[in-house]
Amino acid sequence: MVQVEVMMDEKAVYARNMLNLRLIKLSWALFFILAGGSWILENVQRIDDIEMWALIYAGSGAILLLLNVLRIILKIHISRFSIGLGALGLMLGIAKYYALGDVSILAAIFLIIGIFMLFEVLRR
Repeated sequence: MVQVEVMMDEKAVYARNMLNLRLIKLSWALFFILAGGSWILENVQRIDDIEMWALIYAGSGAILLLLNVLRIILKIHISRFSIGLGALGLMLGIAKYYALGDVSILAAIFLIIGIFMLFEVLRR
């Protein structure tokens, strides 16, 4: 059986890397807009401190998860680390907003690591 390996030329690889860099810059821009807007809303007393941090955690998590969704759509290599951070941020933001108690960040990290390990086992 003959295997055919598809190779991309240097221009295509460079274009894909530049597209990934633009997506990362877009994610950082959205994060700074989210953080600045949250702090402004908290300073003008539209939201309280707990809501501000819940918004920042959940918004940051959503930005990281959506970054990887765009990478999947555009067929760019995804980052498992940013998926884990995104899931962690989203989970902590939701827990903080709905006052589900003081969720330990270490416990949430262990939960995310366990879920990733489970998916790796189930995927194979």
